[in-house]
Amino acid sequence: MTMAVEQVSFPQNVFRGRGALQQIGAYGKSLGAPVFILGGKTALAKTKKALEASLQAAGVQVAAVEWYGGECTQDNIDRLAAGVRQHGAKVIIAVGGGKALDTGKLTGDACGVPVVTVPTIAATCAAATPVAVLYDNDGIFIRIVSFPNCPVGMIIDTDILLAAPAEYLSAGLGDTLAKWYEYRAAIQCVEQNSLSLAALAQGRLCYDLVARFGGEAQKAVATKKYASALEAAADAIILYAGMASIYGGEKLRSAAAHALYNAFTIIPAAHEMGHGRTVGYGNLCLLALEGRSDEEILEAVEIAKACGVPVTSQQIARTTAAQLEDVAAKAVSLPDMKNMPVTVTTEKMLQAIARVDALSAD
Repeated sequence: MTMAVEQVSFPQNVFRGRGALQQIGAYGKSLGAPVFILGGKTALAKTKKALEASLQAAGVQVAAVEWYGGECTQDNIDRLAAGVRQHGAKVIIAVGGGKALDTGKLTGDACGVPVVTVPTIAATCAAATPVAVLYDNDGIFIRIVSFPNCPVGMIIDTDILLAAPAEYLSAGLGDTLAKWYEYRAAIQCVEQNSLSLAALAQGRLCYDLVARFGGEAQKAVATKKYASALEAAADAIILYAGMASIYGGEKLRSAAAHALYNAFTIIPAAHEMGHGRTVGYGNLCLLALEGRSDEEILEAVEIAKACGVPVTSQQIARTTAAQLEDVAAKAVSLPDMKNMPVTVTTEKMLQAIARVDALSAD
């Protein structure tokens, strides 16, 4: 009997805590040189000096520092990959939010070069996973891309996360709550084996940490006063949510909440809300699609509010009834929706949105 073989990839090294970025020099030296740094404009402005100082002190040559391009698109990946090859870079250091990190991971995969991720906002688990979301040049979702290897290492510097705007932490908290809400739904559609159950257990841990520490972490970032709750929240968002995604793999990764986010990308005004916060609203709609009680949905609404997550569709973007219908139709057509244990139609999606909006408005 032939047994199926699955590859499960994990980051090899994780540096976490206040001042963790100082470790990049010694760690980079162990990986090889020269290094190619890419990231968001704001992220690079805040970290470039410290990155280069640590790398230079360790004798690691920096080949180039490049803006990633603003969207995780094939054009940006191709451009950056050409630069990596031109400079003969041995390592990519990707700095910034989810789209910058995804661009770095896909560039590394294209070049066969290891990637170190440095998240500057606690908004997604992108720093940890062998997965990226590809968009077109207008920022509209195209597809999810999986590749064999995780980033070789992660630098999670809590001081950097503390300095970021509070809405990014809200996004991370909303996205991380989905690891429980979505996995609890999607596991009913897949084989329940050790990996899928491990993913579900990690998802529950993420929920428990966000429910317990999310509100306090949000206050810490809003006031710029460090609290240990921020470290717990960052671990949930980046590390444990990443582990849940790795264990879940392609079979158990996302469901209605992410389908609704991806559908909202057809509304230009919704781009301002970002990935994780819209996913956080999608979690509430997922509960409605499952037929959960008003009490359970309202409990989830209170957690979402404490975390700074939108709780009505109009908080995401001012939309007309016709636009919401387009969003609902798009959501039910996307692959993520197939991971729901119930059949979701456009009408049911609109009913879920209406129910959540009405409960949240009370």
